[in-house]
Amino acid sequence: MPDIAAQLAQLPHLRREISQLTAEIERLREAIPHATDVVKASAREYPYTEGCVTISGIDLTATEARRCSVQISNKLSDLFDRKMQLLNITEAAEQRIKQLKDSRYRQVLQLRYIEGKSVEETAVDMGYSEANIYFLQRAAIKCL
Repeated sequence: MPDIAAQLAQLPHLRREISQLTAEIERLREAIPHATDVVKASAREYPYTEGCVTISGIDLTATEARRCSVQISNKLSDLFDRKMQLLNITEAAEQRIKQLKDSRYRQVLQLRYIEGKSVEETAVDMGYSEANIYFLQRAAIKCL
C-alpha cells in the first residue's frame, strides 16, 4: 500500500483538479454551437389554431460541435477517473484515521484532509492555535 502521508497530500490536489476539469467541461459546453429554428405547429387541443414554436439544440453538423463533444467526452472520462481516485484514497485514509487512538489526531486529520479545511478553519473548529494544529497534524501522520 502506498504511503498514507503521500495519499493524504494528494487529496487537496485531486479536489482542485476535479474543480478545474468541471470548469473546463462547462466552458466547452458553452462553446458548442447551437442551432435555432422556428416551425409551425398547431395547438394540442381544440381549437387547433396554428402557431409558431421556436426550437433550439446543438448543431451536430458543425465541426466545432463535434470537436467540443469529443473533448467533453474525454474530460468527463478524466473527471470520473479523478473522482474515483479521490473516493478510493478518502476511504482508505478514513479507515486508517479511525484506527488512531488519540481523538485529537483523528479530528485534525479528518478536518484537514477528508473535509479539506484549511489550517485556520481547523484551528477555529478545534479551538487550538494554528501552531498546535500543525503540531497535531505532524504527530498524527507519524502515528499512521
